Amino acid sequence: MSERQYYEMDFEAQYDGKDCPVVVLEGPIPGRLKGLSLIREDLKQVNEILDELVAEETTSMSKQKGLLFGALVLYGKCFTQAKGRGTQLNVDSFFKKAPCELQERHKWMMRLRHQFVAHGGDAQEEQLKILLVLSPDESKKKVLDLIGHGASAHNLEEHLIKQCRETVDFAIQKVSKQVNELQKKLLKLFEGEGLDWAYENSIKRSDL
Repeated sequence: MSERQYYEMDFEAQYDGKDCPVVVLEGPIPGRLKGLSLIREDLKQVNEILDELVAEETTSMSKQKGLLFGALVLYGKCFTQAKGRGTQLNVDSFFKKAPCELQERHKWMMRLRHQFVAHGGDAQEEQLKILLVLSPDESKKKVLDLIGHGASAHNLEEHLIKQCRETVDFAIQKVSKQVNELQKKLLKLFEGEGLDWAYENSIKRSDL
C-alpha cells in the first residue's frame, strides 16, 4: 500500500470566518449526482489526453499508444457498467437527439475501446500475418525465415482527434446539464422542514 500514491480532495466550509456544519448526503439523488460528477471529470481528462496526443506526435510510439489507450478506456468507462459509481450514461437516450456524426463517432470510439483496447477483438487497427519466407531458388528449396507482417495503431490522425473531441465536448455539456439539474433538485429538498433536518443531522468538518 505504501508504494501507491493517493490524494485527498480537501474543501473549505467557512462563513464569516467560522467553520460551517456539513451534512453527508446519501440516497438515489446524491448517488446519481456523485456518479455524474465523476463521469464529467473522466470526460474532461479524455479531452486533456487527446490534446496531448496532438502535441506528442514526435515522441515514442509506446507513449502515444499509452495516451490513446488511456483516452479510450476513460471514455468507455463512462458508458459501461460501473458498480462503484452506481450510474452510467445510457447510450440510447444520451445520443438520441445528437447529430448523426456525433453518434457515429461515439460508436467508432467504443468499437476501438472494445475491439482494440480492452479486448483482443477483430480490430482493423491491429492486424498481423505470419509469413513463411522461402528461398527464391526453387532448385534448392528451403525455408529461410518465419516473420510477422502487420501494423498496430499507436495514434490517431489529427482530424480524427478533433472529431473525438467534438463528441467528448457534447458529452461534457450534456452531463453538466444533468449535474446542474440534480443539484437544483437536491437543494430544493432542504427548504422548510428539510433545512431543520439538515441542521439536526449535520457534523463538524473535522469529523469527516
